[in-house]
Amino acid sequence: MDPTPVVKEIITSITGISAEQIASDSNLYLDVGVASVHALQLLTELERRFNIAIPDEEFVEATSLNSLAALIRRLTSDNCNVPPEPPHA
Repeated sequence: MDPTPVVKEIITSITGISAEQIASDSNLYLDVGVASVHALQLLTELERRFNIAIPDEEFVEATSLNSLAALIRRLTSDNCNVPPEPPHA
């Protein structure tokens, strides 16, 4: 599954920026104008929608739609190979 359309939809819903303004390889912060205040919302919503944990250091490096989608693809495929952790007592 390609997460790109969902990532784009999340970005537009959080920021109010139109989908047409979000090119696949544009820097979301410098070129598109995503405010840094939206970054935490974006991180939280991506983790919720894709049921993954995104390491902060990897999230800050993924500054384009393509790089975010690639990160999510990798993390979701990693989750398929790792059994869930047992509940903590």
